[in-house]
Amino acid sequence: MRISEDEFALDVIDGEPAIITQSSVLGQPGSEWEGSPVFRKTYLLELISRSLEHEVIKPEDIQSLIRTAKKP
Repeated sequence: MRISEDEFALDVIDGEPAIITQSSVLGQPGSEWEGSPVFRKTYLLELISRSLEHEVIKPEDIQSLIRTAKKP
């Protein structure tokens, strides 16, 4: 899923850079996840990509998360 330029906005919230997206990724009616936000892998990777592109997050932030996730 590609997040197009008109599907997000950039802002600073409480002093932190933020990326704001549309809440169009909701569980389908009748499904177990109806109405809940659903973030598939492709969407999350695209969100990370856009966040890096617009310097909402930095590559070192990702590296820090990877190191933290690998700790027992």
